[in-house]
Amino acid sequence: MGFVKQLKETVISVLPIAVIAAVAGLILGVFSTGEISFVEFIFSVVLVIIGLTVFLVGVDIGLTPVGSLIGSRVTQKKNIGLLLLVGFFLGTIITVAEPDVRVLADQVTAINPLISPMVLIIAISLGVGIFVAISFLRSILNLSLKLTLALCVAVTFAVAFFVDEFFVSVGFDSGGATTGPMAVPFIMALGLGISESKNDGEDSSFGYTGIASIGPVLFVLILGLIFSGNLNTDIESASESLGMLEQFIDVLKEVTSALLPLVLVFILMQLVLLKMPKMQTARMFIGFFYTYIGLIVFLFAVKGFFMPTASSIGASLASASRILLCLVGFFLGASVVLAEPAIWVLTRQVEEVTQGHIQRKVMLSAMCIGVACAVLLAMIRIIFSLSIWTFLLPGYAIILLLMLKTPTLFVGIAFDSGGVATGPMSSTFLLPFAIGAAASMGGNMATASFGMIGLIAMTPILCIEILGIIYSRALKKKEMESRV
Repeated sequence: MGFVKQLKETVISVLPIAVIAAVAGLILGVFSTGEISFVEFIFSVVLVIIGLTVFLVGVDIGLTPVGSLIGSRVTQKKNIGLLLLVGFFLGTIITVAEPDVRVLADQVTAINPLISPMVLIIAISLGVGIFVAISFLRSILNLSLKLTLALCVAVTFAVAFFVDEFFVSVGFDSGGATTGPMAVPFIMALGLGISESKNDGEDSSFGYTGIASIGPVLFVLILGLIFSGNLNTDIESASESLGMLEQFIDVLKEVTSALLPLVLVFILMQLVLLKMPKMQTARMFIGFFYTYIGLIVFLFAVKGFFMPTASSIGASLASASRILLCLVGFFLGASVVLAEPAIWVLTRQVEEVTQGHIQRKVMLSAMCIGVACAVLLAMIRIIFSLSIWTFLLPGYAIILLLMLKTPTLFVGIAFDSGGVATGPMSSTFLLPFAIGAAASMGGNMATASFGMIGLIAMTPILCIEILGIIYSRALKKKEMESRV
């Protein structure tokens, strides 16, 4: 993807939330009384756009093609053990560098310093790695996608019942944050390489990301079992304000430590497995360089300006009017979906698969309403101090029931779409927005604010399953009419 095209998509992704935030901040007086001025906020928006654009261009020209090549080459070896090992190893390493995961981990630590961000990142990464391997094994053994997903969800909820609610919320948030701009293209590329090698048709091209996103939820829940009895969820934010230079140096160290192992792994893969031509190898390293620079700029802007502004706006809205907080949350949720470039790719894909029976605008409208309602429910949960179980349990119960009637192709697309909806803006703006609102109301930030990303990831699954059932019935009706 060209730089100009990616820049346009990133602007479309970031601008709606930035405009809503700017208007709300000016009306509420956040920029005149808060830590961040209006000029600094605009500067941060520009940096977020530039950083995210350069980062995604790097992923597109470096990681995605190599991921597809690795998936294809490893499958051709016809060595199941090697394929699973590669899936686990690369899934783990790629998640360590995922920006959304690092942003989430920092916010969890800011609320409760007892939890090290690196421990949380390792737990999430191991979960992704193991479940990427499981998704590959399912494809190789031609196991039912529906059965695999149902078992994974059932096991996850069985563990969740024994875990503190704080870790339940963080766990489901991590499942959405994991499937960000770094991990999704790479996992999908690996899965596509396997599917093309097996020639199993389009049904097997989906579901890899959906299965992989369950892993971090389960592993964070297991982490919660380990921390059981040693967790203080009444701790309020203990984060210290760093100067700009210190913040930049901190981000530089963080990004370097995240990407260096990934570079070393790819060098090893090139020497042992890929053996790409010099031009292709050079292109891969150029992609890594773009990814590195983009990630530094993006995280610096997010941590230094974007997140503090979101938190201040959430706190001010909660103090001013609960109704206004819900309304702004609803429109922010809608803007997240409409602004997410991957959503447009997904809706186009579904329209093509269904041969126009499910129109793109219908699917966009359904997902827009679904995610907007998810953010609205998150605001209601904060206001009334509701348990995360109030929404997760019935939501996933309905998902599992709908799965029985949903075509397999749409089940894979549905679970993959849960990650697509939770892009960078969810972790960097919506979650701090919720944390600020919870703090302003005097609620428990540890249990009230987390869980929003998990809710955002849940609603697209419901939407696409329903659309899949509608498509299936329309197709059957058309076949019956053609026989008459």
